Amino acid sequence: MTRNASTRRRFLIGTSAGLAAVTAGCSSGGGTTTTTSSSGNSNTNSGTTTANTAEVHVMTDYANDAWQSEWENTIKPDFTDNYKPPLNLEFVGLQGESRNRLNTLLQSGNPPELFSSTITEVGDLVARGQTASVTDIVDEFASNNGDVLARSTIDVAGDTHKVPHGLYLGGTLNYRQDVYDALGLSVPKTWDELVENAKAIDEAGGDLEKVRGFAVSAKDSGKAGSDFTNFLYNAAGNFYRYTNEDETEVEIDFPEEKVKASLRTMKELAKYSPDPSGLSWASTIQNWVVGRVGQCLMNNAWLCGVAYANDIPSVAKATNQALFPKREQSLDPIDRGWALIDGWTFLSGADNPTGAKNLMRTMYGSPSKTAKRNLIEPMRFLPAYENVIETDAYQSAEIFQAEDGIFLEKNRHCIENIAPELGGDRPSTPASLYAGRFPIDSEMVNAYIVLDEDLDTVYQNARQKLKTRLEEGQNL
Repeated sequence: MTRNASTRRRFLIGTSAGLAAVTAGCSSGGGTTTTTSSSGNSNTNSGTTTANTAEVHVMTDYANDAWQSEWENTIKPDFTDNYKPPLNLEFVGLQGESRNRLNTLLQSGNPPELFSSTITEVGDLVARGQTASVTDIVDEFASNNGDVLARSTIDVAGDTHKVPHGLYLGGTLNYRQDVYDALGLSVPKTWDELVENAKAIDEAGGDLEKVRGFAVSAKDSGKAGSDFTNFLYNAAGNFYRYTNEDETEVEIDFPEEKVKASLRTMKELAKYSPDPSGLSWASTIQNWVVGRVGQCLMNNAWLCGVAYANDIPSVAKATNQALFPKREQSLDPIDRGWALIDGWTFLSGADNPTGAKNLMRTMYGSPSKTAKRNLIEPMRFLPAYENVIETDAYQSAEIFQAEDGIFLEKNRHCIENIAPELGGDRPSTPASLYAGRFPIDSEMVNAYIVLDEDLDTVYQNARQKLKTRLEEGQNL
């Protein structure tokens, strides 16, 4: 069915995924830090040492209007009614701001029980032994909700370090099917075909005159490094390789020829892109939603949800997803790009880890509960467990009933046809996770594409930085 404008506005409010929210940081997080206890008053961690009664302190950027309503009206009362401990919710901003606050608590010996993040965002904590294994609770949820998709991305040295909330499929080519049809283009299988498509789109006139061929991010942090990683993986390259049979130690791989080929292709595509120096996650989404880009790398079918929420159904419905192309058809890489699970880190030394696990059970203990949480931002995150998408709770959501169910099918396509090809079992140790916390790849892309520095120089600089950070991680 097709919804009217007022219904779309309600969906926009419910997801907080509109252009304004995207501009604020591509997430539910805002720029402030607030805390509320289960009684609704300001609070901080009590410091009590009685596990059954100590409050559960949660630091999260799952804090948009829809999330705050869910916390206050559903999660908090369900948790406190069933498990009793008070819940201290601290809503924090993204990345640096939230990590600064977390580091302050860790240094004071007063860590929260839970922190929402991807494992790459807390790689240094894993390396320092400041996170707790959650293998048992994730195994429990997998038995209820189905196997965890891309579980290797949250497993380190035999332990699981993240309770899943949702799944990002970074190695996803998003493309405008209507633009492809108008120009007689096909989904590219190789980088040469991708560049040919970008050139054709960029040089098209008429109705497509304002559409650029491919969005290349080349800022010195954020999306640029994410995009580069997908290029490197599809060139059959890697950042690290194991050095022992037990797969507990790694060294730098980062093959020169494949890294340089990835950078050259990104620079070639930059000819057909909006200004790469200004493209972040947020601005890429903004350009896409208003119809200024024909192809890009973007997680999942997130672009569809933002376009539809902003009352641009033509762009939402025409945005399709496919595996990102390989450098050459003959290559057989470990995987076709990165996948990451966003979710919950348990901090070691917190007062009430049992209470934290019970909070997770309140939120994700069954397929219907997990579906309810995933539907707060239904196109940004895919369900991280394989059975959730098949539940009535998930499929009956308004967005998945709209437009004859086209958005449900886009999510299903991502799970069934893209997810299995992403997030392979690449070399990973606490030390490599630590090194991955630094924007070395983004800085390299920026130096080559924006600053126009020598390719040999930017490669050697990046390799040395990776080596230095890996050694730091190994010494922790």
